[in-house]
Amino acid sequence: MIIKHVPVKRGTGTVGRVINYVAKDKGRIEDYRNQGVFHNLLSTDLESIEKEFEQNYEEYAVKRSNGNKAIHCILSLNPLDRKHASISMMDDLVRTYLDRAFPKALAFATHHMEQEHWHSHVLVSANKVMSKEGTRLSKQDLKDIHQYMLDYMQQKYPQLTQGVDMASWGKRLKSEKAYYQRKRHPETTLTKDILAENVQRVFRASQSSKDFHQRLAEAGYRTYLHKGEVKGVFWQHEDAQKKMRFSRLGIDDNARSALDKQNVRLQELETLRSNQSSARVHEPRQMPNLKPGQNAQEKGAEDIAKDQPNQANALQQHHLQNPNFDR
Repeated sequence: MIIKHVPVKRGTGTVGRVINYVAKDKGRIEDYRNQGVFHNLLSTDLESIEKEFEQNYEEYAVKRSNGNKAIHCILSLNPLDRKHASISMMDDLVRTYLDRAFPKALAFATHHMEQEHWHSHVLVSANKVMSKEGTRLSKQDLKDIHQYMLDYMQQKYPQLTQGVDMASWGKRLKSEKAYYQRKRHPETTLTKDILAENVQRVFRASQSSKDFHQRLAEAGYRTYLHKGEVKGVFWQHEDAQKKMRFSRLGIDDNARSALDKQNVRLQELETLRSNQSSARVHEPRQMPNLKPGQNAQEKGAEDIAKDQPNQANALQQHHLQNPNFDR
């Protein structure tokens, strides 16, 4: 199951339009009362439900510019669970969700079953019944409720597939979309996956954008330009050549820019090391101060002779201070 929240903004007729869509599913639902959930509502006809939502908002809610008038929630089962789903099961899941997430709000829900996956549309009031307190959930609240629903499903309906990895909860919708695409077009998705894997492998082995483009050509991939810049590669899909942007293959402009910056830095370090090595090789030796016609050996002997009186004086001073020293 995935859970998605879509805000319903202030505006004339916005709540009524959502109620009609939830109740009728573009004409695919003949009698919404047979599969509807009426949470804290006094009426079951659509016009009265709309009036209850409007009155609760106009009389009690805190009005904000561009504020929410309601929340449109969507609870979707995994497409593989279609054969296990039933109206009674969906009723139970929606009621459990509302009791946990919005116990004091108005809510109206129906189940849409004509698509590949069963899902429930739930309209929830923006504020609690006869209260100015809002019903908006924080990201952590939504995550906790999502985990609660998965645990509840696993316990009561173990036959359902657990399609969401809560360890990567922040990316659940993208993962679910990718799942649907893979189910509908497995061959196309597989081809894209292989292309992305190959291009990323070439990118990781590259030293710069220029090197990346050259390696792609060597690997048999032809790049294309957009506004004078290389933006992606051509790939063969069925009988046509199609363009695929690098960003869709997991390599965005920031990644390529970082690669170029790293390459520039490496070149700067290499130049610096080369200059330091060259300076050490060509650095002149420091020669001793020689007298005219004197070589280095003669200079060394002269220095030793100068140091001998100093060494003798130091030894004599040591004996005077230490008369018992064994000579």
